[in-house]
Amino acid sequence: MKTFLFLILSLFALTANAQQNYYEFGWNNQYGIVDKDGNETLPPSYQWVSYMIDNESPFIVLNGNKGAIIVNKQTGKTEKIDYLIDTYLISIDKKDYMYAHSNGNGFLLNNLDLDSRIKLPKKYSKVRDEGDYLTGFTSKKTIDFISKKDFEIKKKILAPKEIQSYPTKQGNRVYIISEKNSTLFLDDNLNKIASTNTIFKEFDNLKEYLEKLNISITDPNESIVGVAASANYPFIFPKRNGDYAIYNIHYSKEESIPFFQFKRTGFSIYNSRYENSVTLRNNHDNMYLFFYTDIHSKTILLPKKYWKSIDLQLINH
Repeated sequence: MKTFLFLILSLFALTANAQQNYYEFGWNNQYGIVDKDGNETLPPSYQWVSYMIDNESPFIVLNGNKGAIIVNKQTGKTEKIDYLIDTYLISIDKKDYMYAHSNGNGFLLNNLDLDSRIKLPKKYSKVRDEGDYLTGFTSKKTIDFISKKDFEIKKKILAPKEIQSYPTKQGNRVYIISEKNSTLFLDDNLNKIASTNTIFKEFDNLKEYLEKLNISITDPNESIVGVAASANYPFIFPKRNGDYAIYNIHYSKEESIPFFQFKRTGFSIYNSRYENSVTLRNNHDNMYLFFYTDIHSKTILLPKKYWKSIDLQLINH
């Protein structure tokens, strides 16, 4: 009986977590938020959507030149962040994080659960992932090496031209500090291994030099092969009808019904069967429009005040 009750509660929790009530939409090259009924809750005011967020995350992140905003997909709760780097991820204990700072504090946000955070010693202009360490770049043109184990600063250096690190076949890691006219090599504990006036522009030359020190690094250029997924029914797909694009909901190869239409003249149209979303671009007027659709409730997740510009209409049937 207890096992059965646990399964019921688990299924209920999964269903609740899967429910999405808020979505991003794009208008005039900026993004805002709309609820599941198509009501605008945040006007378009951010320049891009952070796509480094995990697909299973219950959060949306909009970002821009004046900071970022985190939106809970289920509750609509928002949090503003002063600065968020969302162009790369930092890996810690098989979890991925993004660097941010707000109110003078630097921290990492887990890209699945953005409420899960790791406080850093100080505010940095940027933070990079280098093996067992984070490298925090300060406003004073110095770099802190921060341990991923206790998040304390282990070494400080003047900001070099470049920092790289490579795993070794011996199971360790070597850190390479490249200056304008010299190269410094550090071990796992950030102790000096060697230094040289040679500048290494090619990986093979770097590898050859380290092999003379009995250090064998592995080639970072490994190929990754992915398998593309196919869209499942139902999904939306357009067809042309004069100046209009008519979107149908396809339930199978044989069954479909009209959903909505808009005037397509002057726009390039991109359609996602996986997200049931629509993107329109007009390069002449530098116009951009993006919205999701809910095919189950037959709702267009774009505030109605923007419909008129493209003569967007639901099709009654």
